[in-house]
Amino acid sequence: MSDWDDRFPALLRENLPEFPDEATLDSDTDLAAAGLDSVQLISLVMALESEYGVTFADEYFSSDTFATAGAVWQVIEELRGQKSEQPQSS
Repeated sequence: MSDWDDRFPALLRENLPEFPDEATLDSDTDLAAAGLDSVQLISLVMALESEYGVTFADEYFSSDTFATAGAVWQVIEELRGQKSEQPQSS
């Protein structure tokens, strides 16, 4: 069971052309095996940045970050945490 919100699996599915509609998306779902290629990756990152108000810095573009659904969600949570820790400008 995952702790992600309802929008996250929908965003992933939109960018996983080979992932069957009836299949369960779990934390350990292998995204490359589900069809995440370089083109889909860019689309997914743009969707995630827009949805969650985060920015994927260069250091996050690795095979580890996008290996599984759970790994991606962990990075989203980390980025959201960093954003909330930043001082608000006046």
